[in-house]
This record gives sequence, C-alpha cells and structure tokens, in this order.
Amino acid sequence: MFLYQDGVMLSSAVRALDALGLLDSQGGIDRLDTGYVRVAWRALAAVGWLDEETLKWTDEGWAAQRHRERYVAGGRFLARFADNAPDSWAHPWDPATGKAFSDLLKAHEYWRTTADPEDVVTAHLDGVLAAPALLSLRGSGRLERPEGDVARLLAMLGWLDGDGSWTPFGRAGLKMVDHLGMVGSYLPMLARLEDLCRGDLLVRPGDGEWHCQRRLNVEASAAAHRRYFTEADPVFAEIFSRDPCPSFIADMGCGDGSWLAHLHGLFGDGVRYVGIDASSVALDSARAVLEAAGVRDPLLLLGDISDPDALSAQLAAHGLAMEDGLHIRSFLDHDRTYIGGGPRDDVPGWSTGAYVAPDGRALSAAEVEADLVAHFRRWVPHVGRHGLVVLEGHCVPPHVTRRHLGALHSVAFDAYHGLSHQYPMEYPAYMRCLRLAGLQPVSHLERRYPTTRPFVAVSLNRLVPVQPAPPRVSTERRDTWRPTPDIDLTDGESLHRLLFTDGDLTHPRSWSSGATGIVVRDTLQAVEERIAAVRPGETVRVLDYGAGTGLASIELIKACVSHEVERRLADRGATFELHLVDIPTTWFAKGYELLGEHPWTRFHALRAGGAFRPLIDVTGGDQVDVVMANMVFHLLTEEAMRHAAASIADVLRPGGLLAFNSPDLGPTGPYSLLFHDSNRLLRRYWLAALDSPEPRTLAPVLREAVSQVRPSAREAAQRRADKRILPTPQTRASVAAALASRFQGAVEERAYEILAEECLMTALVPANQAEYLSEITDRSLREAVIHHLMRERVLPELMSGPAGTALGLNIEWTIGRFRRIR
Repeated sequence: MFLYQDGVMLSSAVRALDALGLLDSQGGIDRLDTGYVRVAWRALAAVGWLDEETLKWTDEGWAAQRHRERYVAGGRFLARFADNAPDSWAHPWDPATGKAFSDLLKAHEYWRTTADPEDVVTAHLDGVLAAPALLSLRGSGRLERPEGDVARLLAMLGWLDGDGSWTPFGRAGLKMVDHLGMVGSYLPMLARLEDLCRGDLLVRPGDGEWHCQRRLNVEASAAAHRRYFTEADPVFAEIFSRDPCPSFIADMGCGDGSWLAHLHGLFGDGVRYVGIDASSVALDSARAVLEAAGVRDPLLLLGDISDPDALSAQLAAHGLAMEDGLHIRSFLDHDRTYIGGGPRDDVPGWSTGAYVAPDGRALSAAEVEADLVAHFRRWVPHVGRHGLVVLEGHCVPPHVTRRHLGALHSVAFDAYHGLSHQYPMEYPAYMRCLRLAGLQPVSHLERRYPTTRPFVAVSLNRLVPVQPAPPRVSTERRDTWRPTPDIDLTDGESLHRLLFTDGDLTHPRSWSSGATGIVVRDTLQAVEERIAAVRPGETVRVLDYGAGTGLASIELIKACVSHEVERRLADRGATFELHLVDIPTTWFAKGYELLGEHPWTRFHALRAGGAFRPLIDVTGGDQVDVVMANMVFHLLTEEAMRHAAASIADVLRPGGLLAFNSPDLGPTGPYSLLFHDSNRLLRRYWLAALDSPEPRTLAPVLREAVSQVRPSAREAAQRRADKRILPTPQTRASVAAALASRFQGAVEERAYEILAEECLMTALVPANQAEYLSEITDRSLREAVIHHLMRERVLPELMSGPAGTALGLNIEWTIGRFRRIR
C-alpha cells in the first residue's frame, strides 16, 4: 500500500516535470527553481532515480525512464480527480473518467504480461489505477462488491479470485484502503502540480483551501493514527495518576475527534474534552464522532497551532485557563504556518526535506528548523503545568528511503507535505529544535517507530519545559566508597558529554536515552508496585549495577521526583535509597561528583583489593527491590556474566526486578550494527596499516603512527584492546542463559540512531582510546589516527551500508526484564 501511494505521487511528479521539459535536462533546476520543483525532484531522489546532490540520473533512474510514458499517462489520469468538494468521492465516476480508466487498464494489462510483478515500477503503476479505484468504491459504498473494470483490476492484482470472491490477500488489503486517502486527498493539488512548479499558483492552506479534499484527509488520518492513540495510553495513565490532574484535554488539530473519543473511553466524564482544528469540515466530523462516543458537552473551536496566545484567549472566553489543561496533538506541528524564526547559529541544519515558503520559494533546512524553535517557544509559557503529548511524523532522507521502499511512507509523505507547505523534519533535527526551544522529552515515556529500522518515521513524546537538574543537597553520607579529592575527572567528563549534550543533565543524548528510558520505565513501575504494598519502617531500594557516570540513576531520579516517590513513601512511613555500584574509576568518580550530594544515593565500590565483592556484601546485607544494569552486560565474558547473575540474584529480594539494556550483544538484525562495531572496524583498519607491505602508500598520519610502533609492544596491546572491547561480542542468548537458573524473563531488540559525531566521541573517550590503540603512545597522534580512520574509512563504509541512517548508524539494543525466581 505504501508503494501504491508512491506510484500516485511519482506519476504526478513525472507528468509535471515532463510537461515542463525538465526530465531531459540534467540540472533543469537551474532553469526553474521553485520550492515546488525541489519537492518533485526530491521525490524522484527518494526512489533512487536521481542523485539528490547532483540531480543526475542513476542507473535505476535510467531504467525507470524506459517507463516514463506510462507514468505520464498515469499522471494524466490522476489529474481528473481535482475536485475537493466534501462529497467528491461519494459518487461513481462520470462516463469520461470511466472510459479513461478502462483505456489505461487495458494498456496496463497488456504491459503487465511481461513486467516483473515484484518490481517497484509495477507496484507504482498498479497503484495509479488501484488507489483511485479503491477510494471510489469506498466513498460510494461499493467496496465489498466491485464490478466491471475495477473487478478486473483487483483480480489482476490478486485481490479477487476467479469467481469474484475476495482472496486472503484482498481481505488484508481491504483493511488498508482507508490509508490510501492520505495521498488521495492531495490529488486536487497534484492535478495542478505543473502550475505550482512553474510558479503560476500557490498553495494557501486554510478554510478556503483548494489543494486538499479535507474530508478524505481527515478520515484517512484517523485510520492511520489510530494505532498510535492506543500506544499513547501509558503516557496519559501516568499524567492522570498524579494530583492535580489536568482539568481538560485539548487536542489541537483534532481532525474527526478520534483521539478525544478514545481518551473518553479511558477517563470518562471526569475531564472535559476540547477539540481544536483549522478546518470547519474536521470540526463537523469531530462533533459527530464525539457525540457517538457519548462525550458530554465537548468544546470545539476553530484554531491555529501557530498561535497559542489566541487559543489561550479562546479558552478563557469559555472559562478555561490554558495552563490547567493537557495539550495534545497528532502529526500537526509540521503543519504549522511558517512565520520564520530569525537567523540562528545553533540550529543544526540537518533536515533533508524540501520545503516551500508561503511565497513559493525554497526554504533551507536552517530556516525551517529556526521556525520550529520559535514555534515551540510560543507554546512553552502555556504548558508548564502538564506539558504536551505529541505524536509527530518525520521525513526520511532520500539515501535512506531508497533502501526501504515499501517499508515506509516517506516517498509520498515527504512530497505531499512539502508541496502543501508543511514542514516535517528528521527526528534528530526535531529533537535538537525542541531542546533549543526549552522543551525536553520525558525519556521513559518516549516511543519511536519503527523499532528496528534505521530511521524514525513517527515519534511519541511527552514534552515538558526544561526542568532543573537533580538537586544537590548536602547531607550525611552513607557511602562505602568515595573518590579521592585529587582524582583526575577528564576521562569521566568525556564519557559524561557522550551521554549528555554539552554535559547538560537535562538533555541526555538520543542514542542512549531511548534504551535507558525503558530501563527507567520498568524500574519505576516496580517502585510503584512496592509503594502500593510498603509497610511502615521499610525501605524501597534500587541498585544501579555498573553505574558509571550515573546516566540511569540521573534519569531515574528525574522520574521519581516527578512521581513524588519520596513524599508518597514518607506518607506510609517508608524511605527510598538508590545504591550506585561500580569499579572505582574516573568514570565512577564523575558519577559521584554529579550525584554524591543527593540524599537518596549511596556509592559503593564493586571491587576491593583486586577482587570483586558480592553485591549482598556491598549493600551491607540489605536486599534490594530492583537492579538496573544500564549498558553493562556486553562488557562481561560468559564466565563473568555467570558470576554477575548469581551476585545480582543474591542481592535481589524474591520477585525483585532486574532491568537491563545493552547496545553490544549480538546477533544484529539486517538493518543494524552493534555499538562497538565501528570501533572494531577502526582497529581492523589500524592493524591493516601496521601490516601494510607498502607503508609509503599510507596517509601521512598513519605513516607517522606506524613508524613509532615497537613490534614487541603489539602482543600486549592486542590483549589490552581485546579486554576493552570484546573482539567477538557476547550474545543475548548467552546473557539469558546466565540468568536462567535464578530468573524468569525475556529480552527484546530495539534500535536507536547514534550520530556519526557520537561514534567519533566514543572512540576518543580517553580510557577507550588509550586501551584500544595502546600501540600509539602519543595521545595527540593517537587521536589524529582515530579522526582520520573514522572519518575517511569507518563511518563512510558503515553509513553506506544497510545500518546507515540520516546522520549516523542504527545501533541494536537488547532490552531485558527479568524477575528473580521466588
């Protein structure tokens, strides 16, 4: 179904570019450079037909050019659907459209007898016919009983069998027909794409819009978004578990009201429901949906997401204070009115989308990102009490999209949003803009979709104004370890900055925050279970095993503060403790600097006198309720993991939770790598340089480094490197096996993007580089070698492979939840 929608978009784009004479000219953008033209070019780049930098045809593009006339013919047929009246899909086609469909179908049937049915071009051209045909059947109530030419088409596609009954494939397809309305709703705009590209016409969103069949769009959006509404339920459950609760829920861009109706099913009439939309058509649909759901007295308002101040005044006129409500939106912030945020030096300019200004000119990534920062800053003053719950769709860069055709909606999604003056951007750029705007995600509630591919198409976040770092309160310490006053924290600071942007505790880096958030979420749930059953005089304890610089503990403290864990336990006569345990290193010393004055924390050395201590001895014989192991288990050999599992089991109370993650346990899926794979490849390139038969051919920095290595040092250096990063990574199966005798649970795999610059930072952490490339004794030379190999060899090689993302690599994480057997 994604490929069908791609076909609709591409046929329309090819028709327009062909009519403008641009398909036969390399660099045609120099002759006609509007924002709309750039969107059309980008759609062709997203399927791999053009190089997005040079706009030169690729081999795939030349192959597709052989079918140009078929795409053009399909685009001409699709241009017939230019009517945006609310009932435009409710009637059977007129005779002229029916004949055009019949003629196109006849030609397509003949061509398809020799075409490859598995080729994406075949799917594109199938979609040109199938999308409008299925939408017409749906809109006119004939979807279950297709006849005539449409039935012939569906039989050819395998949806109907010889006697006209639906096949299993067809039944599955029927469930997805509503989704075709996403691209179908923009057919009025695509019909006039040539005029847009030429600069003779502008899209002007609003109630007088000509470019979109809004009713179809609203219905398709509801169908596409419904899954995510259910996935967001835990976010709302957490918000409404605390006092005071929001007095109302306001869905900005409510569409047909489906999300509000869904939430009414959760919370009933205990909260008021407010729907806001820029379209009166959408509000009419919402009124009907909410009435059918039994929602009492919903408040429905015309409103613009770009103007929260105006919304505040509207709500006040109805007796509602904007800050008392929970504000939510689904796939809407990219549909804001472009106002411009003024020039900024701190926006990353990472977005690869093609964007159109209100006057039709092309906008740069930096302009769009600055506008998003300004947009969210307008919202910050209004959402300090309950925050925002935001579902957002993201564009995917062409070089990634082309590797996953059929598995994502980005070819069509990015194009019809760009043409209609909407501004989706890649997930890393979006998150950076939120930070600049003064918002931060609640990391233990975040979700990214899909979970394993090397891109983020959809994200779910609860956003709150930036909160202060965990308080540092001078208190009587009960640590059994603390660093010496003269310890050098340089190495620990380097790791800390790899985990937190600029070392700022309010902004954990995205590459590790997702998996850490899951560990924190599971830990928090276990703490909540204990609060419900705790008795006076008891202590709820969490142990952070291998705490390092304290990432997981910092994020857990944030969550516990938000949930008022300390106060609620005190009300029951109980207390809370957070025990951080690790090998005494500069990393752990940095953790002590960050959290050593927090009243909940207790610091303990895992090793004393060269030997590892049982955890039950570390805690002085006290058992704990939860053990977190954040980015630890991949560091352990099989034997060490067995010892660790036994030690963790002994310190956990029966039924206690072990929550862990690891970014370096194999095997990986087809679209991901392990965290240290870039470092392993770095070392292979370094060893190849050492063994080069022609040192004179090496890059100067490698030649200099090789010349200083003593052959006698290599064996010891290799042992140090293998100890630092296991040359053959452990597997999640080996970890599960080590836990099997004392625990019950399961693991899952998720993937998160690490930026190229963060891969480089990882290799440059002083302790990592000194151990991993110890043949090079001079630090400045060692760092120069790392810079050279990572930038020139390692990252280009890995980013061009299946795990390559927009800005880095897709890293597979193992997430585990295990209970100690009672």
